[in-house]
Amino acid sequence: MITYDYPLNAQIRMLLKLTSLFDRLYFFVNQESSFNHHAALMTLFEILDITVRDDIKSDLLMALERQRQVLLSLRNNPKVEQEPLEKTLAELELAVFNCQQTKGKFGEHLRNHEWLMSVKQRASIPGGLCDFDAPPYHYWLTQQPEDRRLEILSWLEPMESTWRAMQVQLSLLKGSGKEQDLLAVKGAFQQARVGAEAKLLRVQLDESLVCTPEISANKYMLNIRFLQLGINTRGNVCNADIPFKLITCSF
Repeated sequence: MITYDYPLNAQIRMLLKLTSLFDRLYFFVNQESSFNHHAALMTLFEILDITVRDDIKSDLLMALERQRQVLLSLRNNPKVEQEPLEKTLAELELAVFNCQQTKGKFGEHLRNHEWLMSVKQRASIPGGLCDFDAPPYHYWLTQQPEDRRLEILSWLEPMESTWRAMQVQLSLLKGSGKEQDLLAVKGAFQQARVGAEAKLLRVQLDESLVCTPEISANKYMLNIRFLQLGINTRGNVCNADIPFKLITCSF
């Protein structure tokens, strides 16, 4: 199955973007090649760019506190298994505590890092990081892979607790999903109400279906069109009936 996520508010949109970027960043960091470590830095710069105007940490802490209050209300509820609940609460509270210990705005230490910002500035120019234009960066790329990796990880370390808290929030959100098996007749599906509390929609398709969902949604209406992916038919709505799974997450 292939899963397509559709955020229903700006905070969840940012959370999904950062999750994707951090996953990519850590993948590249754990490789050996200088090309991979270059890609890691370019991804890190993307993270800094999309978080420059947002107070990521404060928004995250408020969201986690709301989730904590919901979970606390389930204590001693006979319909809820208490052991998994207590485990989730402990994980959430640890994430909140660690996030609170982080000083300053998210990524602020990197924005004040003179060498990194000089590399970032050169990176905005097409081909600007060629060895003849950026000798110090070229020298850094020639260092031992483990030395480069440790330095990148040291730059990431002050953001680690916030990143872990993001993972907890997203895990709780996705874990709250309610599933529906649905059918898009001739490639189109419409639902009159999504729900005021919904924060994330997830559409799952069988991998054999050569189409992707085009989703338009708010709390009042959901429209999904499944578009073909062939060379000559790309962008056209599928004529066939498309079975899919809709997961609504609202925690």
